[in-house]
Amino acid sequence: MLLAIDTSTDWIGLALFDGTRILFEQTWRSQHYHTTELVPAISELFARTRARKSDLTGLGIALGPGSFTGLRIGMSVCKGMALALRLPVAGVPSLDILAAGQPILRRPMIALLQVGRGRFAWARYLAANSHWSREGEVQVSDAREISATINSPVYVCGEMGEEERRILGRKWKTARLASPSQSLRRPAVLAELAWQRLLDGKADDAAALSPIYVHTLSNVPE
Repeated sequence: MLLAIDTSTDWIGLALFDGTRILFEQTWRSQHYHTTELVPAISELFARTRARKSDLTGLGIALGPGSFTGLRIGMSVCKGMALALRLPVAGVPSLDILAAGQPILRRPMIALLQVGRGRFAWARYLAANSHWSREGEVQVSDAREISATINSPVYVCGEMGEEERRILGRKWKTARLASPSQSLRRPAVLAELAWQRLLDGKADDAAALSPIYVHTLSNVPE
């Protein structure tokens, strides 16, 4: 079994996957209480599924970009479990998790995540061979700056509030906005991606694994 943990933003997600079925999935919005909420939620997951930590064969962790504090807490918990239980870990970029949960379309896609101060980490994706592949680097911009890059049909998904939907929705001839339910990152998707990475022999070094913080992205202003 694989436990997936996503603390990239205010939205926290947990999933338990046995390679065939999603045995548990939970997503909730935390009011910056990741420290006090995450470990009890993992304990509740095991209690509700009657699974044991000894049943785990791997861990999946969302790498970000996203909230500095949220990413640090999720990574710390994941590393602690990996070292204590001697489990392999697969890290998956958070935008790739969001992208993988979207329907395959002919038009390109913009996936975005809130990273604070009205800014979004975002990237463009193209559908090829029945999955979404990232095109170019992850950027950090506000909604108006992202909107200015849209000059042809595109699908936009991610944590958009009312204001962002209004700004991006002005591109009505070119931009199609994902529904709110499609705009959430699903930890079940992370679990599937991490499981496949481990099957492919692409486990990460748990001790060396680190989150993708916003300040490490090339276009973030000082």
